[in-house]
Amino acid sequence: MIAAPGRREALLPSALAIALSLIGFGYAVHSLWLGLTLAHPMPFGDQLVFVRDYFKYLDGTYAWADLFSQHNEHRLVTTRIVLFADAILFRMRGLLPIGVTYASLGMMALLGARLIAQPGLDRLAASGLALGLLWSTSQWLNLIWQFNVQFILVHLCVFVCLVALWRASEPGSRAWIALAVTADGMAVASLGSGLLVIGPALLLGLWLRAWRPVAILAAFHALFVGLYFTGYQWPVQSSFYLFDVGTIFRTTVEFVGTAAGKHEFFVGLGGMILVAALVSHISWLVIARKPVDEACCVFAAMAVFPAVEAVVVGYTRASWGIHPRYATASVFFWAALLAALWRMTQKSRMRLVVPSMTMGMVMVTNAPAFEASWREQNNFLSIVTQDARRNTFNPLAMQRLYEHPWTPQVVARLRDLELGPFAPGR
Repeated sequence: MIAAPGRREALLPSALAIALSLIGFGYAVHSLWLGLTLAHPMPFGDQLVFVRDYFKYLDGTYAWADLFSQHNEHRLVTTRIVLFADAILFRMRGLLPIGVTYASLGMMALLGARLIAQPGLDRLAASGLALGLLWSTSQWLNLIWQFNVQFILVHLCVFVCLVALWRASEPGSRAWIALAVTADGMAVASLGSGLLVIGPALLLGLWLRAWRPVAILAAFHALFVGLYFTGYQWPVQSSFYLFDVGTIFRTTVEFVGTAAGKHEFFVGLGGMILVAALVSHISWLVIARKPVDEACCVFAAMAVFPAVEAVVVGYTRASWGIHPRYATASVFFWAALLAALWRMTQKSRMRLVVPSMTMGMVMVTNAPAFEASWREQNNFLSIVTQDARRNTFNPLAMQRLYEHPWTPQVVARLRDLELGPFAPGR
């Protein structure tokens, strides 16, 4: 029997929603499988600085105040807490930080889907696509590098802060205001970019006319900023910050498009144009006192946060270029932007355009090249571990592990203490 035209038209959106959810969940499951099978406890890069801090803890010379000490431009309180928990409870096996990373990204994906879509197949599709994007293999470096839980935590805190600020605009919302302030403080304590959350928060407050919650948040944020810069010392690399408009523009755009791999510039440029148009459109609706979707405003403000991050990184990283670790900010930007557009187009003829765009981004951010890089890094760490067990420390490998002369000594002590990749049972 052939379905009637009207029925076929009704079945098409359902079939598309199911197909989109399967694609998104498929990519998400694959990323999770890679995260579990390719997880490696050998610390590398700046994480070895934390390992030295842990040695100080074992030697009894690490103070509580050291949790708040400066690391380059940042104060990484929440990252240090997660890494200390992993070291103390699990002998630095590395699965706890990776678990926190996946759980945080998953929570943002599922809660975001709940906010943008009604229960049913639409929410199922939104959940699948959000997971496929936020768990994408473009984040391979942050999904293998325990130290980079900082990038996930700061964006989680921004997500919670802005959603709580939205809810705080309703009557009897003291708990939501408290949650927004707490999330703001944790964002500042997670990474230097957490200082920037006040910009999107003020913008959201203006859109929603939530004057009281925003004023309270701004007051506490000023306190957090003051604490952050107490005893602050500008790092040596700040002397290399380059003010070149062309380079800053290119670096900013590539930051937004990091998760798109080789297409980063054009994808990033399109994203910046879209978010500028979205912010302008919402602002015009508010000024004209026309109806505006509040959830759309929340996600638009979320997209503004990594856009502001991009401008700051465009200035501070212009001399070095963009690094794969920025993929978390990039996918957060695209997830928030597409969520805002999803809400905006629900009642228009372009309703199916945004899910199709989202599926395209999911596929781009899960390109095979990312998995190849992930596997190569895992193989490198495995070789370093095997060499260290044989008391071999290849100078080139140690240089790649971390560019400091004390790297071999740190790895040797990890082996002697049976921590990380040398823990019993590994």
